[in-house]
Amino acid sequence: MTDTVAPSADADVEPVGTERAEVRRTRPGLRELCVDAATLVGLAGLAITQPVLDLFGRNPEFFVAGRYGARQIVLFGVLVALAPALVAIAGSTLASLAHPRLGTVVHAAALAGFAFLFGLVLLDNAGVEEAWLAFLAAAALGGVVVWLERTRAVARTLLSYLALGNVAFLLVFLFASPTAEIVTGGSADPVASATVPPLQGPVVFVILDEFPVTTIMRPDGTINDDRYPNFARLADGSTWFRNASSISPMTSVAVPSMLAGTIPDGGELPSYLDHPRNYLTLLGNRHPVNLYESVTDMCPPSVCAPGPRGSLRTALRDGSIVYGHQVLPGDLADGLPGIGHSWGGFGDDLGPADPTAGSGGSAGSGSSATSAPAGESIVGDDGYGRWHSLDPFDRSAQGQFNIMRQWMAPIDATPSVNLIHVAFPHYPWTLTPWGTRLTQFPSTLPADPDPDDPAVDTSGRLRYQLHSLQVGAADVAVGEMIDHLKAVGAWEDALVVVSSDHGVSLLPPDFGRRLTGENAEELLRMPLFIKAPGQTAGEVRDDPALTIDILPSIMDLLGAESDWSLDGRSLYDGSDPSHEPKVDASVQPALDIAARHAADVGGDDWDGLAAVGIGRDLVGQRVADLATGEPSELTWAPDDEDVFGSLPTEDGRMPYLIGATVTAPDGGQPPEILVAVNGTIAGVAGTHVHGDDGWRAFGVMAPYFRDGANTVEAFEVESTDLGPVLRPIGTA
Repeated sequence: MTDTVAPSADADVEPVGTERAEVRRTRPGLRELCVDAATLVGLAGLAITQPVLDLFGRNPEFFVAGRYGARQIVLFGVLVALAPALVAIAGSTLASLAHPRLGTVVHAAALAGFAFLFGLVLLDNAGVEEAWLAFLAAAALGGVVVWLERTRAVARTLLSYLALGNVAFLLVFLFASPTAEIVTGGSADPVASATVPPLQGPVVFVILDEFPVTTIMRPDGTINDDRYPNFARLADGSTWFRNASSISPMTSVAVPSMLAGTIPDGGELPSYLDHPRNYLTLLGNRHPVNLYESVTDMCPPSVCAPGPRGSLRTALRDGSIVYGHQVLPGDLADGLPGIGHSWGGFGDDLGPADPTAGSGGSAGSGSSATSAPAGESIVGDDGYGRWHSLDPFDRSAQGQFNIMRQWMAPIDATPSVNLIHVAFPHYPWTLTPWGTRLTQFPSTLPADPDPDDPAVDTSGRLRYQLHSLQVGAADVAVGEMIDHLKAVGAWEDALVVVSSDHGVSLLPPDFGRRLTGENAEELLRMPLFIKAPGQTAGEVRDDPALTIDILPSIMDLLGAESDWSLDGRSLYDGSDPSHEPKVDASVQPALDIAARHAADVGGDDWDGLAAVGIGRDLVGQRVADLATGEPSELTWAPDDEDVFGSLPTEDGRMPYLIGATVTAPDGGQPPEILVAVNGTIAGVAGTHVHGDDGWRAFGVMAPYFRDGANTVEAFEVESTDLGPVLRPIGTA
């Protein structure tokens, strides 16, 4: 007779070190459910909590830009750490209570899913970009983890211990990361004593964004007043520090250094918490403050009414998009909203532009201690968040232009403290000097082109042209500022600073804001104009100036005294530079860059900007005055052909950037083509990227479009002994 033993409540839980049955046949006990839960919490920690909280912990700028409070950050961390695992635990527990086999299947599926995500994280860190390979390897890891957890008690026990790691990741994020300073309340010391004589007029500090001084310079070092007449006007009445440079290509470092006059040691927040002694705390307690900050948070609540905080939902949505970029390989991650040009709001597509946006209502995030003009709201009824919470149009170049105009409007001749930092003429470059936006933006511009690719020069030339158009719009904004301050009687007594946080590299091959040994001269050099109260004559200075020198110079010009310890020095007291610039000490490299850009285009005016490549000498000439030959064998299909008949478009756009697909009979790369607008050669379109239907060509056009119907033609240029001959290109 065989002995039998009645099963206990824990009969389905085997001793540690033995193999487990592959399928649970009885309902789980409490201990079994706890171990199941711990394995899910632990693996979710490796797959989700660690990569997400580590990234956001090292980038507190995200939370500063969104004005997230300590409670929201704690909730964000807790939800990231626990919510995915809790959902999986709830599902597997309910399934187990319904049927043991179903619970086993759901638990295994959740475990495999977390292991799969962890595998994608590992493979992304290893640089694997092939989607099929990443998914196959991650799926294999998921299968191995489930098999080990189901069949090896030791593996199951180790996985359950990982739950402690999940908790540790959360604690590090909340108490030991750079973001932790926001959670714990920061360490803003009381502002040391500072005395400032009464202001005689407003102090106006305008910070533009991603704007190299070399864009507005001729090779001889003068300002190109053909394209940028208002920057030339500004220089005529202020001191132009032609050899100014930033300490950093990052806004979150460069702007605080400008406002606080100090060099961050590393890890500081772009906030008054870490920079309590700054431009706003120096003057803000004594005078009305008119403030727009697009990224930083440099004004303490004692000076500026704090803006509304970003929503937890937005933070979690942004976190999921960032996580997608971390785990998805190659082209799959490229399909997600971009995360490289702002501190949040990654899911907000720019979408159709609203031509009325920015004229009132939503103007951006900030605070104002001044009154709104009659009929116009500066603050708005619904409040503001940071950059990521702006209306999509407000985040565009046109929106930021409107915001600068709107926040300039309340300034009058009475003493006030003004700070306007707009993300403009920052990429993407979509605005023109003529008050219109481009109908398209070339998505084919490679972010990191191969230096050996012949198209890299064409790409660099196009970047410079588009950037120059948007700087032309910034020039218009500066002109409006000068006109406004003069109209309200503020210009004479005002202290005006116009600068940029840093530049941008437009020369191949190191485009953008990633600092290399080859691009610092354009990336870090930026414009700096300071008009002292009562100044009427312009001055150009070539001694090195740094962003950290701006606040000491403001204090010197205003006669302020303090015991503040600043890294910068006044540019007006004759003192020697306190720090070496990160660029050459002379202005000559800036002149060399200006010369390189000038060599790519045909002149100083807007016709000259469009005059590039093989047909540069023909831009501005009438087609009727040129020789015309047999039709070309090339064909072209312009992107915006449907809008040429009625311009501008209803939302105020013009095709000053012409995009087209150009096809040669042999399928090879076509040559550059000339584009005529209303019978005048307006620009040159260069082909540099092969698309699905042919070679893609883009070219910036001179301002020959008119309201209403327009005729746009393309020509191939044939060089002959008698001169150039235009060969008409037919449409595909």
